[in-house]
Amino acid sequence: MNFPKIIRAGIIILFIILLAIIVRYFMIRPLGKPQVPLKTDDLTQQKIEKKDKIVHFEIKGGEESIRFKADKHYVGEDKNYHAEGNVEIIFLKKTEGKDVFIYGNEVVYDKDWNHFVLSGQGKVKFKDLVIESVSLRYDNTKELFSTESGVSFSSEGFSGTAQKLDYLMEQEKLHLQENVHLRLRPNLETSFPLIVQGKRLEYSRKSRQGIMDGGVRLFHGESRATASILRFDLSEDEENIRTLVLKGKVKAFLRKEEKKNISSSRRPSPFSQSAMREVEAEEIELRAFADFQKVQSLEASGNCSFKFVSSSGSSTHILGESVKFLFDQEGELKEFQALKKARMIDQEENSEERRLIEGDTLIIKDKTDVLQVKGKGPYGARVASSDSEVFSEEISIFLDNNNLEVKRGVKVILNSKKGEKKRIGIFSKEYPVLINAKEMRYFDEQKRFLFNGDIKAWQEKRILLAEEIVLYEETGKILSTGGVKSIFPHKPKDEEKEERVEISSDKMTFQPEQNLIFYEKKSSLKVKDIDVRAQSVSVYLSEEEGDMEKIIARGNVVIVRNLGEGRGEEAIYDPDKESVVLSGNPVLIDKDGGITRGDKLTFYLANDKILVENKAKKRSVTVIKREK
Repeated sequence: MNFPKIIRAGIIILFIILLAIIVRYFMIRPLGKPQVPLKTDDLTQQKIEKKDKIVHFEIKGGEESIRFKADKHYVGEDKNYHAEGNVEIIFLKKTEGKDVFIYGNEVVYDKDWNHFVLSGQGKVKFKDLVIESVSLRYDNTKELFSTESGVSFSSEGFSGTAQKLDYLMEQEKLHLQENVHLRLRPNLETSFPLIVQGKRLEYSRKSRQGIMDGGVRLFHGESRATASILRFDLSEDEENIRTLVLKGKVKAFLRKEEKKNISSSRRPSPFSQSAMREVEAEEIELRAFADFQKVQSLEASGNCSFKFVSSSGSSTHILGESVKFLFDQEGELKEFQALKKARMIDQEENSEERRLIEGDTLIIKDKTDVLQVKGKGPYGARVASSDSEVFSEEISIFLDNNNLEVKRGVKVILNSKKGEKKRIGIFSKEYPVLINAKEMRYFDEQKRFLFNGDIKAWQEKRILLAEEIVLYEETGKILSTGGVKSIFPHKPKDEEKEERVEISSDKMTFQPEQNLIFYEKKSSLKVKDIDVRAQSVSVYLSEEEGDMEKIIARGNVVIVRNLGEGRGEEAIYDPDKESVVLSGNPVLIDKDGGITRGDKLTFYLANDKILVENKAKKRSVTVIKREK
């Protein structure tokens, strides 16, 4: 055996093996990635500069974790690493989309890559969030960015500025303090602003929820609002607002940026169509539709005040402990409610006339254009203007035509119009008229009231009773049917005692142009101890005061009195003379059955005398007087 040959062959094989190991080592080991020294104990205090651009890769656990670029890199007197000029540091995370990018003019960091200080103009990018500041700190152990030197930030959905910032990457929570300005970019179709200012802001990108406090102010064009606290929820992509909540003495002045034409015959809501809105409440919450950016609901609570002013100058003012608006996808009012001491005040343009609507609840349901006003008890609901007041337990107002429907007990107060003082039906124009009924309807175009069921209308001692009354507000015309009864107080001349005149019929009409009250069908007149029955009774009133001037009964007239019964075709009652003149072939039948005929019979109510006159015989005058 030739050992030298064997040894030489073995050396050759070993060399080949070593060469293979060396080649394999250099193939596995990355080239061109110089390591930054991890220890600085042996380094001098002098700066070590690299004028060439450096590129550094950090390998941990067999995977690339850090990429580093800078124009200069050195160890400073503080024994920390300094990178200057177009610094770029990338922390590569295992989860896609969680890489952290750090940019700056100068970055100082420790040997363990745990603490970084960015100065000059530092910038950090994490996902779509970009943070910029002249001085920015990054704690890699806590995954925390922070600054107290002023900061600006932006993402796809919002941007803003503040004096102080903390951002926790793992929790994806943003904390801002001092002079916080937040700009929400969503195109939410509401007059509430998109620029928000306050002292503090906390926002979670995981839950998409944020809260701001400390003198919150909101702006959008000419619109503005203030509150103590703001809460908001954004959509998953942070591009749309889902909810917006304002708390604590909320005040808002909102001006519509542009008018919208709604292709609908329905009357537009004051909220969606008003040119200017003034809002106050303790809390307001706005919600948008889930699939697109339009307001779905607005809810307010605590001393709510909503004032809507149109471009023409008319206004609607809504007050209540809580107020809620629901809208459809076209922006039209779907439902509305104001609860607890609710009020609505309508003011016409260029006019002092106002209409007040109040009750425990004001409600609009199912796009009906009917405002339901409900009170807690009888007369708890009220609609009032300068001309009238309507009370009931429930009132329905038809918003498209301003008609009213009133149920469950009605009380109405009618006033004479200012400056006009037109008579209200059979009543004087000097005092209000009160009306009670079971139900009532009001037709605004005709200015007409329709009362039904157990109606009593009165003015001091003047009373009108009926089952149905139609009253025209502007003219004072009255139509009454069903058990009609009128009571007129009357004080004869030279007498202290006031008399009571009662007139009844099935139907009554007041004709204001003639100052005439006309009763027909089963009509009767009662005054003192006399009872006059006829087919019709006409009452003539004075033009100024509406006092009775005379009363005429016509058609099968029957006068009943203790002395007897008079029959004829016409009877005229003179209130001043206290006399009733019966004509038309009058006949007097006394209580014993005796008959007296004449051309005219005069009944004197003051002294119980009856005067029988016969024109054919000049001296045929008979005076009949009741014996005492």
